[in-house]
Amino acid sequence: MTTESLAPDAVKARQRAGWSSQAREFYARRALIERQWGVLSEGLLELARITTGDRVLDLACGVGDPALAAADRVGPTGSVIATDLSPDMLAFAAQRAAAGCLGNVEVHEMDAEAIDLPDASVDAVLCRLGLMFLPELDAALGGVHRVLVPGGRFAAAIPWRPEGQAMPRLIGATLDALGLAPMPPPAPGRPGIFSLADASFVCAALERAGLVDVRVQPYTLAHDYRSPDEWLDFLMALNVPLRERLAAASGERVREFRTAAVAATAPWVREDGHIRFAGHGYYAAAARPVR
Repeated sequence: MTTESLAPDAVKARQRAGWSSQAREFYARRALIERQWGVLSEGLLELARITTGDRVLDLACGVGDPALAAADRVGPTGSVIATDLSPDMLAFAAQRAAAGCLGNVEVHEMDAEAIDLPDASVDAVLCRLGLMFLPELDAALGGVHRVLVPGGRFAAAIPWRPEGQAMPRLIGATLDALGLAPMPPPAPGRPGIFSLADASFVCAALERAGLVDVRVQPYTLAHDYRSPDEWLDFLMALNVPLRERLAAASGERVREFRTAAVAATAPWVREDGHIRFAGHGYYAAAARPVR
């Protein structure tokens, strides 16, 4: 059964199990993750105008990003509520906050589509690479509007899928080499990495939620892995749909997959052995009206 054929509650249950099973992998690879996506945290903090003393809500924080970056920015007079659907992810977020002596971070298990906070209780809401996994975006954005103070800011980072982008080409080539079905096409309401690639859909949803000053700002990431094997290990550890497709495969088939995947990286392998390619996306920002 595919994720898109499930009811929203079933999707979330499956996601909670999937993210929880990956929490240790995310934590173990946190330095590599920040090497690829850390710049997005800074972009979100700037767009949401996070400053000293702010109260910040981070939706779908995983093992703590961008919540920990926000905690540094708001300082001891501010606060950050780091939330995620997976308690296992949050356990690592709490561990990282404690290790960094960030006493202004609280962690709460929370569904982004059912934000369990008082009305007008935060100055800003952030979401780094999480909105595209929500089956009911309107519910999440309605909650964002409710918990923001008047004039409060929202900022999210969302992947975009331009024609020819390296990552979908790499995954598609390896699946095709093994005779496996391609990933389902991205579409709103069908949770997946590129389900919100159409920025106009997100802008309309922000407006339906009653948010104003809606803005879209493209970004380009410079992905850099030390070798094709580092990229492939990273992909296989963190990509739930891919792991599910390979779970039933024999050891020989998995070895074939690795061979095909490494071969597919050839156009992006540089003289130093690193694999480098661009990743594209956009920031979506908005605010709750002052009145």
